[in-house]
This record gives sequence, C-alpha cells and structure tokens, in this order.
Amino acid sequence: MNVLELAYKHGLDPRKTGNKDGGEYHSACPGCGGADRPGDPSDRFTMWPEARNNGRDCGGKYWCRRCEKSGDAIQFLRDFEGLSFQDACHVLGRDLKEFADVRPRGSGKPEWEPNKYESPAGIWTEKAIKFVNWGFDHLMENQAELDWLNARGIDEETIARYGLGWNPGEKGGPIFRSREDWGVSEQINEKGGKVPLGLPIGLIIPTYVEKELWRIKIRRPDPLPLRVDGTPWPRYYFLPESRSCTMVLDPERRGHVIVESELDAVLISKVAGDLVSAVALGSVSIKPDSRTYKLLKSSLQILVAIDFDKAGAGAWPWWKEHFPDCERWPVSKAKDPGDAFKEGVDVRGWVKAGLPPVFGI
Repeated sequence: MNVLELAYKHGLDPRKTGNKDGGEYHSACPGCGGADRPGDPSDRFTMWPEARNNGRDCGGKYWCRRCEKSGDAIQFLRDFEGLSFQDACHVLGRDLKEFADVRPRGSGKPEWEPNKYESPAGIWTEKAIKFVNWGFDHLMENQAELDWLNARGIDEETIARYGLGWNPGEKGGPIFRSREDWGVSEQINEKGGKVPLGLPIGLIIPTYVEKELWRIKIRRPDPLPLRVDGTPWPRYYFLPESRSCTMVLDPERRGHVIVESELDAVLISKVAGDLVSAVALGSVSIKPDSRTYKLLKSSLQILVAIDFDKAGAGAWPWWKEHFPDCERWPVSKAKDPGDAFKEGVDVRGWVKAGLPPVFGI
C-alpha cells in the first residue's frame, strides 16, 4: 500500500499534477486540511507514490506545505493514524529487519503520542449541519435503508438521536456543489477548470465532539459504484475538511467498548449506553485521538471489540501495550456487533459479561 492508496483510504480525492516518481498528486492534508484558508486554490498536500526513501521502496513519499508533515507510507500511518513504527510496518506488510539500520523518527521520545485536532471552520460547519438535517429527512423516507439499519439494531429513535441520514444523490449519481461555498480547498483539473465537491449516494454518519459537528462520513451502498478504470470506489467517503477524530458516545461512563464502525458504536449506545461508553475508531488501524486517549486512561474497564478477523488480531497487541488491563472482547457468531445482532446475539448481555463486579450489575 503506497501513500496514494492511503490517501484514498482517508476519503481524499487526489489530482495528478505531474509525472515524477509515479506521478505527483495533490490533495487536502488528512491532518491539517492542507489549505491556508477556505477556498485556497491549491491543495498543499503532495504525494509521489513511487518515490524511494534512502533507496528503499517504502510506499512513496508525501509532504504538506502547511503543517510540514512529510515522510513515506510508514510515516503516513504514524502521522495520521497514530500507529507506532512497528505497527505501521505490520499494516503495510513490511519486515522490521528491512529497517535494522534505520532509527525511527522520534525514537528518543515516547514512541506514540495521540493526535490532536481543531474544530472545522465555521462555513464548513454551517453547510455540514444543513446537509445532515436534510439527509435525516430523506432517510426517514427510505424504507429499504431503514430496514437495513433496523436489522442491525438501529431503530428510528436511535437514528434521530445520532442524526443519521441518507443522501439520495441527484439524477442517479452524486450531488455536486461548489467547493468554495462549502469552505473546502479548491481543486483544478488538467484542463484548468474547477473540480466540484462530490457528495456520493449513501448513508450519512456524523460525528460530534462536545455537541459540535466535526466529521461527516458517507457509507456507499452495494453495489459499489465503479471508477473510470473499472475498480470500485471505497466503501466510505469522508467529506473534505472533516476531522479524523474519534467518535465517543456516552463518554461519562466508567467502562468503554472499542469498536471499528460508527454504526456498531450507535448500536452499543442504544442497548448498553447506561453501562458503557462506545468508542468508534473508524478503522482497525486508527488509534484514539488525544481527547479519547485521556478518557480511556481513566477507565475502569476497556473491552476491545475490534473486528474478529486477521486485522483485528494484528491490532490487539497495541491495545494491550498501552492499556494493560483491557480485555479482548470479540462478539460471538460474527465479525462485529452489528452482524452479531443480526444473528440473534444479546449485545447488551455480551457487554455486561465483560464488566467486573465493581459496576454493580
């Protein structure tokens, strides 16, 4: 996996501007947003997917001219997903022996520090709130999608509580709007024209931090639409300028359940929000942000319910290292809590079984 593929994974939409080192690509920065001000005509995050690092193939290179973060694919995962050097190598399938003569950046400091984020700009927030509210109305009219959510334990009351929505698109495809009107960094195509902001058809999943909207994620439905080259678009799309923050529901609880999917967190909040806080990472390789890391450090119990698959098993050692008293707590009969609910698993009972007597249940 190279830096360009990692950028796509983060919901970015890089544009090719040159041919050096497998092509030079520009996009918004997954960390700082990559523009000096809303509507800046140039994306400040640059990627070269085939560039080498000291003669090694390390998945290309990147550089943000605003926050000045730079590095290869390994450093990308460290900067924007909070992974350690060793964990990043594992995710990318790299053997640590390749780097026996390389001292990881920051090796003289604590190996891992949680990322910090600032709230999005006001113009983005205003547009995003209107989009979420508009999407809620459309979701309540989409019986097929309501049935899909109900099957995963998410009813209409829960949909309203967490502001889920549906983007039906326009004319059978995405909604296109002016990036400048949304306060999103402008992009110019190869012909010199402005690239619009595309909002794909799908389930709208907002994330709030202290009641402020910080992120919008859209889950594309099956079948996934295809790119020009015939490959499918990623399942998830992050609205540009969204922050890579952690979703935390019911943060005042003394116990926490760690899951990958925001929809799994919503389910846990619905059935066991009086017992635990649900923490959604967004991906198995992403680590908690600074706010959530501090919250987890004061927890009485952490149940790590990342997906019960190979990737989840690979991510587990990091959690045990940083939270020694946490428990690996996969659901039975399925990969994640939502699928387990569909299979008839008592998700509340599963949560209760992992809590110690101090919780008084």
